[in-house]
Amino acid sequence: MLDELLHLMYPRVCAGCHTLLSPGEKDICAHCTVSFDAFPNAEAADCAVKEILRRNHPETCAPRYAWSVYRFHKKDSLQRVVHAMKYQGVRRLGAFFGSCLSEMIAGSGIEENFSCIVPVPLHRLKFVERTYNQSEVIARSLAAALEKDVRTDLVIRRKYTRSQAGLSQKERQSNVSGAFMSYPDIVSGHILLVDDILTTGSTVSAVIQALEEAGAKSVSVAVAALAA
Repeated sequence: MLDELLHLMYPRVCAGCHTLLSPGEKDICAHCTVSFDAFPNAEAADCAVKEILRRNHPETCAPRYAWSVYRFHKKDSLQRVVHAMKYQGVRRLGAFFGSCLSEMIAGSGIEENFSCIVPVPLHRLKFVERTYNQSEVIARSLAAALEKDVRTDLVIRRKYTRSQAGLSQKERQSNVSGAFMSYPDIVSGHILLVDDILTTGSTVSAVIQALEEAGAKSVSVAVAALAA
C-alpha cells in the first residue's frame, strides 16, 4: 500500500529504489538501470529461456526463438520494478520493457515476419482486479517498434488460476493445466508470444501448446526477465 501511494503521489520517484528521479530520467533511475542483471546478448538469452523450458517442460516444443532482457533476483531493484508494474498500477513500466525487448530483437540480426504478437492473457476476473494486463502493455510497446499487430483474441484464459508466485514447479504446472485455449480457424503463421516474467515456464509452455494445437506454424517467446 505504501509503494502504491508513493507512485501515485510522487510519480517522479524511481520504481526500483523510490528515490527522486533526476531530470531526463523516466520511471527508473540510472543507478537502478545499470544494476539490473542484463543478458550479454540475444544468443545467451535464447539459450537460457529454452533451457528452462526444456528442463521443466520437455513435452512442449521449444520456441523457434526466445528473448529475455534481464534476470531478476529476489529483493533486487528489478524485482521491485516488476512488482510495481504488476501489482501497484504502474502500467507505464511495461513500455520500458517492451522497448528493451524491441532493441534486443532488432539487434539479434533475426529477420522474422511474425504474423502477430500475442500477450499471455489474464483471466477476465483478474483483469478486473488489476485493471490491465501487464504482458499486453509490454506487447503493445514491442509491437509498435516492430510494426506488428497485437492480437488479444487468439488465446483465451478460460480458467481462473491463483498467482504462480511462491508455487513449486509441479504446482505451477498443475495450476495452469487446461487454463488456455485457442481457436483453430484464426491461429496461423509464426506467433511472437510475450510475457513479463518466466520462472519455471509453466504458463508460457501452456500457451505455446494451445497455439500450436490451434494451428500456429511456430511460436517464439519474448519475456522481460527470467527469475534467477
